[in-house]
Amino acid sequence: MQTSFTFKPTPALIFGPGTHTELPGLLKKIGSRLLIVVGGTSFTSGKEWPVLRRSLDAHSYTYNLVHITAEPSPEDIDTVCLQFQNDTIDAVVAIGGGSVLDAGKAISAMLVEKQPVVIFLEGIGTQKPSGKKIPFIAVPTTSGTGSEATSNAVISKVSEKGFKKSLRHDNYIPDIALIDPLLTTGCPRSLTVACGMDTFTQLVEAFLSTKGSPLADALALDGIRAVIRSLENVCKDGNDLAARTDMAYASYLSGIVLANSGLGVVHAFASAIGGFFNIPHGIVCGTLMGAANRITLKKLRETGENPAALNKYTILGKMIFPDSPSDEEAQDRFISYLESLTENLEIACLDVYGITEDVLAKIVAGSGNKNNPALLSEGELKEILKLRLTP
Repeated sequence: MQTSFTFKPTPALIFGPGTHTELPGLLKKIGSRLLIVVGGTSFTSGKEWPVLRRSLDAHSYTYNLVHITAEPSPEDIDTVCLQFQNDTIDAVVAIGGGSVLDAGKAISAMLVEKQPVVIFLEGIGTQKPSGKKIPFIAVPTTSGTGSEATSNAVISKVSEKGFKKSLRHDNYIPDIALIDPLLTTGCPRSLTVACGMDTFTQLVEAFLSTKGSPLADALALDGIRAVIRSLENVCKDGNDLAARTDMAYASYLSGIVLANSGLGVVHAFASAIGGFFNIPHGIVCGTLMGAANRITLKKLRETGENPAALNKYTILGKMIFPDSPSDEEAQDRFISYLESLTENLEIACLDVYGITEDVLAKIVAGSGNKNNPALLSEGELKEILKLRLTP
């Protein structure tokens, strides 16, 4: 057993159907002046918001609503912080999908830093954040990014010279994650598919990561079991509360394990592609997951340099196909399962979003192999992308 490893802190967790009604009581311990970050209109036009609003009013809270309708850009964060820079805010509450949670996380930090967020972003910024923030509560309404458990907020600027970078500090982990699977039942199928594949990719990549640990691996495997049980079910019936609960649990675990084990080549691609093209993050993950693992497994077999990773592929295969007659058969069946899942969930190829063969080199140049169980060449990285272009 690996006896030396570290593990990052996690939020105070409140989990279960109906728990979103506990929010007003939780806020009593923090303060009465709130900044509430939401998405477009899906939550505020739904049946939960009027009830929550009446409860907040009954508890004499004062609050402002901020809408984040896409993946947050530096301008989004800076505009909100400038608007409220002179207000006294006791807590930032984000209620929405991963982009809303990331925005709320960044706003809670930048309201204290009082500087443009871009100067703190990994890879392009010039300063490290102090870690100071206004208390932050994450209330996810999708099951995807795991942002409710992570210390980073993804900030994007989509253009020819665009980027998708993280604002990161261990103190940015939400103070409270309030996860109510009931809030996810209104997600349309397309969003459920994309978010679910993001969660699945994060769990699998963290489990296979070269930075893994026994504790993170155990959590990743439990999340993977939940996805296998429920992803296809929840995509067929969005009102299946048992399946929604499984996916909410898996999403939370995916955030914990990505924070501790890191991710692999699929998320490296997603970061690069997300800066250049307007494509949902979960679609990038879902469309590349089978191809990336096929090429990675092939490289592991050719080199024989990472038998532990091969064993993990066996574990994944036998989790779904316990009757596999050999380790290699179990590994191959897992790859086939990923590819059939991509087909069954009707996840589009990359070229649907304008990605063509002549930009693959640019994408590869902006990607990497960090934490991937096999070190892939530029040619192998390009081969993964080619496998997800329409023939």
